[in-house]
Amino acid sequence: MKKLLMTFLTLLFAIFTQAQPDHTLKVLFRYGSRPARGFEKFEHPDFGGIHGGHVCLGIDSIVVGFDSPAGYHIFPRKKNRKGVFLRERENNYMQDTIKKKYAIVEIPITEAQYLKLNKILEGYLNKPPYDYAFFGMRCASATYDVLSQIGIMEQKSYLGNVISNFYPKLFRRKVFRLAKENNYKISRLKGRQTRTWEEDYLQSLIME
Repeated sequence: MKKLLMTFLTLLFAIFTQAQPDHTLKVLFRYGSRPARGFEKFEHPDFGGIHGGHVCLGIDSIVVGFDSPAGYHIFPRKKNRKGVFLRERENNYMQDTIKKKYAIVEIPITEAQYLKLNKILEGYLNKPPYDYAFFGMRCASATYDVLSQIGIMEQKSYLGNVISNFYPKLFRRKVFRLAKENNYKISRLKGRQTRTWEEDYLQSLIME
């Protein structure tokens, strides 16, 4: 009887541990915005306006995203590329989110996905594979690129990725839909009232 109980407990422990995700990947969306009426003198314009915003990935208390601190090109170039992948500690990054509208989706990933993700991000941090361009790769399409390589999103051609993820809202819809289908956690911050923030208009895909 004792051996049978030990076997049962061992089996139960194995099932429980296998059910737990190895790692959690965060997709962090900052919503596009513009100064609210009456606050134009106090609030700055945002790149992309109401359809702008930003998206990046968080893993192991580090946030990594594709950006363009030195400006951007209208069309992508092979030389003098503007885009860079930037890395920042998550606690430092989150200090900047308090008064901004955010949605953070938590996606469980396997050990194999985790290792591949780290390899991709390390390579991209050292040498970005593409330029940052208005009619090219930007934060949403770059994040989709990374997620597609580890099997989270369907892989697309370069042009297909750019068009279908032209700005963050288009990509956010895909991630929200994935979250709803798989019951992934979504955390949200409303953002300060002195700015008008982009809305999703897809309440069925957003979990409060």
